[in-house]
Amino acid sequence: MKAENISPFIESVSEVFRNMLENTVETGEPTVDMEDEGVPDIIGVIGLSGTAQGIVALRLPVKTALAVVGKMVGSEFRGVDSSIIDGVGELVNIIAGNAKAKFKGHSISLSLPTVVRGSIYKLNNLSNTVWLTVPFDSVFGPFSVSVCFKPAVVSEKEDLHASAYSR
Repeated sequence: MKAENISPFIESVSEVFRNMLENTVETGEPTVDMEDEGVPDIIGVIGLSGTAQGIVALRLPVKTALAVVGKMVGSEFRGVDSSIIDGVGELVNIIAGNAKAKFKGHSISLSLPTVVRGSIYKLNNLSNTVWLTVPFDSVFGPFSVSVCFKPAVVSEKEDLHASAYSR
């Protein structure tokens, strides 16, 4: 995975936290993750398709998720409920959507977000890719964004269709 493919996601996280949550984030060093073992977090996952394929996973410890979603909706949460799950799904959707707009020369569509909670899961990356994980820290707590991304081989007709119908 090339560095220019992770930059839109890093920029998007910074913009979302600045504009929506009125805070900044500190960005850590990206690392390559070969194995993705389940950890007890809340993970928002969204797929990318079109002239590039990929998966974006926003990983938040429960405490961070409660604080971030609480700030988003203006409420205080003491436990994980449907509002937290929906909020994490919306947050990964916004981050991926903002990043999608930053890719030049690609026509990318987003899947609907899925939210996973707990530690009994395994996220598989696309074949011939690895997860690149970027840790972040904020006043709400630590979190990370993991991305696997690769340009797709598509015909010109498919490219025109993807750009006409991308959301």
